[in-house]
Amino acid sequence: MFFTLCRNFLEELKVTSCTGPGLHGDQMLPLIGQLCHRVTSVDVSWSGATDTGVRALSNCCPELKLKSIILNGCHVTDDPLMKLVMRHKESLCRLEVFGCQFLTPSCLQKVYEMCPGLQHLNIGQLPKVNAHNLTVMTSQLKCLISLNLTGLQAVTDATVDTLLQNCVELQSLTFSSCPGVTDLTLHSIHKYTPCIRSLDVSGCKAVTDAGVQSLALGCRRLEQLDVSSTNTGNRGVSLLANYCSRHLHTVKLSFCHVTLENILKLCRRCRRLKVLHLYGCARLPTEREIRDVNAAVKVYPLP
Repeated sequence: MFFTLCRNFLEELKVTSCTGPGLHGDQMLPLIGQLCHRVTSVDVSWSGATDTGVRALSNCCPELKLKSIILNGCHVTDDPLMKLVMRHKESLCRLEVFGCQFLTPSCLQKVYEMCPGLQHLNIGQLPKVNAHNLTVMTSQLKCLISLNLTGLQAVTDATVDTLLQNCVELQSLTFSSCPGVTDLTLHSIHKYTPCIRSLDVSGCKAVTDAGVQSLALGCRRLEQLDVSSTNTGNRGVSLLANYCSRHLHTVKLSFCHVTLENILKLCRRCRRLKVLHLYGCARLPTEREIRDVNAAVKVYPLP
């Protein structure tokens, strides 16, 4: 009844991480496909959706043209995903299949070929992705604005270098827990994408102050940075405070070895700073110390 009543108005569906039986992805997607021709964005991440629900978005009313399909954590396989992408390839701008472990490199390669204008892609935690697949992606998807490659063993400094040379529009990159990412990756970002807005290299143990230096000196428009659980230290944080202070609003330094002095320097210099993560850091500033230098920033965990 809900979808029937709003069928002429509903534009976006987001039902994520729901456990109730009535909100299972496979129950929601057929209703969208049959009734809601104005919907352009569907997010059923972690909703238990399977091939059954995905097929319903392929066999949908002719008027439905999806721009954003987000299936993170769903049990989807190659054939239904390819048919879904084929059905909406003219309008599709965003595809997220994080953790969809049954998808193969050959399927992803066909997706890249069908949607060369894709702007947002999340293929993090797909264990079957290999270096060749990343090379194909780089050559096909030259319009990418945001890319998430979390946890991929195939990501190395060399593959990132090729990626950045081809995908010059990139503004958001996530390489969290990619063991092959080192300071050389940050140097490539400095070299090829100086206008990047958001970067996540959390868990990349080979990232140090030397890489953060390249980033700080070359990427002055950086707004969000996550270097948690890396070897970033005082020098890197000091450089961020000196050179990236105009735009930074979110910085995550959890489990990094940074002194109180440099934490406060970052807060003082970055007047737009709103969020600062310091989980696992040896000494946290007090609420008063933070307020004295920047009343707007929120520190986590709370001091």
